[in-house]
Amino acid sequence: MIRKTFATLAVVCCMVSGFSSYSTNAATTYTYYKVKKGDTLFKIAKTYKTTVSALKSLNQRKSDVLIAGETIKVPRLAVKSVGQKQKFSISAEERKLMAQLVHAETGFSEPFAGKVEVALVILNRVKHPAFPKTIKGVIYQKTRSGYAFVPVKTGKLTRIQPTKQDYAAVDRALALFPNDRRGSLYFYNPKITKDKWMRSRPVTIRIGNHVFAK
Repeated sequence: MIRKTFATLAVVCCMVSGFSSYSTNAATTYTYYKVKKGDTLFKIAKTYKTTVSALKSLNQRKSDVLIAGETIKVPRLAVKSVGQKQKFSISAEERKLMAQLVHAETGFSEPFAGKVEVALVILNRVKHPAFPKTIKGVIYQKTRSGYAFVPVKTGKLTRIQPTKQDYAAVDRALALFPNDRRGSLYFYNPKITKDKWMRSRPVTIRIGNHVFAK
């Protein structure tokens, strides 16, 4: 009888320990999303690469009803580099912001590889000590001439609707980062840019109409 009691307690302890470990891990893998008009749990789940049931469980709710303006928990989008323990995660808003800048800078004329490299420039800047430490900070970084990126300076960025290819380029860049060996930090069109300092930077690669440098 005593042996059975100890065995039962051991199982219960293991269950509690396992549950606590999962809860602690889950608490560090979500971010917040502000519900917009027209949003549904299915739409949000698709954006965050999860399921409706997972969202409902994360927010401890049974109803599918969402109210515009409310804030709910959503899982962070994380990408783990192959063979590496390093993990870099971004929110859906950051992913969209990157895709907007990629489209604003490359449009429909630049090749997919060029789109990926523009996304890598953003990520490499986040990693580099000379730049802001967040994606939003990098994209909206102020300079003497206004902003680091022309689409931000002109106000064009917020009106951009990224394409599936733009999002795919961001995802590809995330898969390559932080093991990207080129380390591109800048890019420019040599037919347009006259900045001597920019042109003096070491070239990492040329793709389409852009020269990438560091």
